[in-house]
Amino acid sequence: MKKTLTANINGIVFHIDEDAYYKLSRYLERIKAHFRHEHGGEEIVAGIEGRIAEMFQERKKSHQQVVNIEDVREVITQLGEPAEMSDDGNESTGRRETSDYSSEDPAPKQLFRDPDNKYIGGVCSGLAAYFNIDPTWVRLLFVLLIFAAGSTILAYIILWIVIPKAITTADRLSMRGERINISNIEKSIREDLRDIKRNLEDLSKKA
Repeated sequence: MKKTLTANINGIVFHIDEDAYYKLSRYLERIKAHFRHEHGGEEIVAGIEGRIAEMFQERKKSHQQVVNIEDVREVITQLGEPAEMSDDGNESTGRRETSDYSSEDPAPKQLFRDPDNKYIGGVCSGLAAYFNIDPTWVRLLFVLLIFAAGSTILAYIILWIVIPKAITTADRLSMRGERINISNIEKSIREDLRDIKRNLEDLSKKA
């Protein structure tokens, strides 16, 4: 019989085995220590915790109610260890655990609406990211189709409703076909912080 504890991860409550709880706690402590003195470190840690919560939720829906040690090991294997990162935020070439999430394998893309590069609903930029083309060409195609067939507007609205918006950092990485690991989560969040800083600077200049 195993003792089960309750853990709050990114605002979501999970039931977790005692041994899995302590392994996960030590892992999060290593992540927090790694980013403690980094600019934007709190946001990066929050992004990583958010991805861990998503992974646990996926497993909870599929086959189980309690997070076990194998679930935690799978999370660590996929996200990687902070020690495996080099100073520039990229993964080091050191030895990693072997798994189905090898960094050498191409990451599968998922279709999302891109809220960061949108004019209306982010449908065109999301399609462009999925097919790896310039969003301008997709937007131009939609405009041409609107003049050729008025039903294109209805098709756009349907796509707007059907295609989910990339909300989380993991969503944006999946949209671009990038591995959802510590290195890429950090890179994505730093890009977001730079964009926010740049927008604030532009607003202050206009003011």
